[in-house]
Formats: sequence, structure tokens, C-alpha cells
Amino acid sequence: MKDLHNFFNIIGKKFNLSGNLLNIKLLQNGGIHKTYQVIYSYPDLTEKYYIFQKVNPTVFQNPEIIMQNISLVANYLKNHYPDMQLLEFYQTEQQNYYYKNFRVMNFIQGENMRICNSFMQIQQAGKAFGEFHTRLSGLDSKKLKQTIPDFHNTPNYMQKLNHYKNQNLPELKILASMQEKACEIFKLYQTKKLPFRIVHNDMKCSNLIFYKNQAIIIDWDTIARGMLVYDFGDAVRSFASKTVSDDLNFSAIGIDLEKFQAFATGYLQEAKNLTQKEKSVLVQAVFTVTVELATRYLLDYLQGNRYFKISYPEHNLIRARNQIQLAKNISANANAMQEIILNILN
Repeated sequence: MKDLHNFFNIIGKKFNLSGNLLNIKLLQNGGIHKTYQVIYSYPDLTEKYYIFQKVNPTVFQNPEIIMQNISLVANYLKNHYPDMQLLEFYQTEQQNYYYKNFRVMNFIQGENMRICNSFMQIQQAGKAFGEFHTRLSGLDSKKLKQTIPDFHNTPNYMQKLNHYKNQNLPELKILASMQEKACEIFKLYQTKKLPFRIVHNDMKCSNLIFYKNQAIIIDWDTIARGMLVYDFGDAVRSFASKTVSDDLNFSAIGIDLEKFQAFATGYLQEAKNLTQKEKSVLVQAVFTVTVELATRYLLDYLQGNRYFKISYPEHNLIRARNQIQLAKNISANANAMQEIILNILN
């Protein structure tokens, strides 16, 4: 711990933080990076909180591109919506955002969780994401660069999985049976029947901070030009699921229609510029993203667990089975979910 304290003192000085380093706390929510809450004390007896985050270089091989996108989006939102609470990143004297793979940002006060059971908070989350999409519609999406190539290329993930078809895993056959339906939305984007927009690309419960009566979006690393309905689908998968993605109680896995209604209500109140075609595939996008994530978990398991952090060797296999079960339940409830969407829009 002493070595970490000394190292973080060096990082703080590189990012021109004053005061004395008082405390370091490892935060457990992140699935990719290693994140710490760091407290500094000052002579006037005040304390200030920061986030020190070690970026995973295996996942993000061009971290400077991440910060270019984040800076572009943050500056646009600051200029057009000055009251919006945003992530703020510190720079070194050389105007770099990184030092030894670490970056420093402001700490946003509030509650962060993996699963949300408050209907009010779920609706707030929907409003935050809908507002995010609407406010960024004025920024040219072509100005943003791709941080992870083919990040939501569903056919690409599923084709990679085909290389392992000789493995004795029933999940491979189940996902293969879902492939055609899961790839339909991606094809709509490729044939320009759906518009590309600026998207978050990782809209889930753990990427929000709830504070008072608002939800604040964090973890902007995957912001890019992408597919808006995938954002909606991923958010629903996270907020409206009855369990977390590694729950071992498979009988409890499913979509909660009341939570779905809460999120969709908040989202559609704020998402002002959706096309009719986008609205028509929102429910299908929930299924698509869930199947895609199941595929990614299974791929990572078969490739040696190189992407997602794991707690035990079969962790990603359990996650894949979990998301397959969720995808089946989403498909079974698709008509009810579509009816909820239509009732909100009408």
C-alpha cells in the first residue's frame, strides 16, 4: 500500500494536484479498467475527491483517440448546455491526459450500482440517455473516431464464434440458431435504412451516477459514431433485467416489464429526433444486444478470458449462459414490450 501511495503521489503531481494525498480506495464496479477513488486534504481542512483510473491497454490500444472523442463531446455539451454536469479530465503540463496509463478525473458524488430496483431512478436513467442522444444530435458524428473497431459488429462476433463450432458446448448451437434474427438490425444500418448517430456504446446501470433527482452519465470511453438503437437495447438489457449478468440462479433470469416501461417512458420523453424506423426496432434491439453480449462473453471464454475481468475461470461462460437465457425471455416478451412502446408513443 505504501508503494501505491508513493506512486499516486507522483501521478497527482504530474496532473498538478495540490494538497496532501489522504486516502486511496479501489472501486470494484469497472469491468475493463482499474479505478481508484483518491482523497486529497488541504490546509483549510477541506477534502477533495478524484478518480485515478488505469486504462486497460489491451482493450484500448489507442487511448489518445478516446480522449479526442471525449474532449470533442464534452466541449460541445459545455458550450451548448453549460448547466449539464459532466466528466472533467485533468491534463499534465505537457497537455497529456495520460501518465503511465493512468488518467485523472473529477469525482462525481452520488450512488453507483450494478442493478437498479427503483422505478423512479430507472425512469431518470431513461431520461438521461434520451437527453444525451438528443443533445448530441447537433454535433456531426463523422468528427468522432472509432475507439474499438467493429465494437457492435454483431455478424463479426458471431462469425468468429463459428470457428469454435467443433467445441462441445451447447451454447454454440443455441447462439447459432439466434444468429439470423440478431444480425437484422446491423444489416439495416449497413443498407442505410437506419441513420448513424453519436452514441455512448455502453449504456448500462453501472455507467450512471444517481444524485438527488438526476442521473449523470459516466464512462465515455466508447463514445463514437454508431447505432442508437443498440444504445437503447443495451440500456434496457441492463436496467430491466431481473438479475445481474453473472447470476447463477438461471430460473430468476428475465426481463422485468415494469422496469422496461419505466426506462422506455423516460427515454422516449427526451429522445426527440428518432425516425419511425428507429422506433419500430427498439424492442428488437434489446434482443440483438443481449445475443451479441452472450456471444462476446463466450468468445472471451474460448479465447482465454482476455477482455472481460473475471473472478474465476468459468466466469465468462456463466455470463454467456446467463445472457442466452435473458435473450430467450426477451424474445418471449417481445409483443408485450412492443405494446408498451406503442402506448408510450401514443
